[in-house]
Amino acid sequence: MADEPTTAQWLLGGGGLFGLGAGAKWLLEWWSKRDERRQEREAKIQVEETAKVQALNIRVDQLEEKITRLTVAVNILVAKEYRSDPNSPELQQVRAILGDAFPLHLHVPADMESRLEQIR
Repeated sequence: MADEPTTAQWLLGGGGLFGLGAGAKWLLEWWSKRDERRQEREAKIQVEETAKVQALNIRVDQLEEKITRLTVAVNILVAKEYRSDPNSPELQQVRAILGDAFPLHLHVPADMESRLEQIR
């Protein structure tokens, strides 16, 4: 046992100092690159989120276009049915189904009806 160096001798003899120095160097490098890694992750997440938002905006635009076309088609059919029978139960059903989202104004003011009769 006398041949084995003491802890102080080992630390001061170079082996321990080298190990401590290498550990300290690794710790400093890891600490300094930590912000870079975090910024890279945030940039990657930002790119992914931007792509998702763009895809969702495209889908919303497509859905809005479809809703507009469907609204026009329903209004055409409702107008035709209204001309045939203004008190049609089907019109009342359509009004109940569409509700507040797509309100149907089935009432025509009296002065407009008289004017329409003159035009016909």
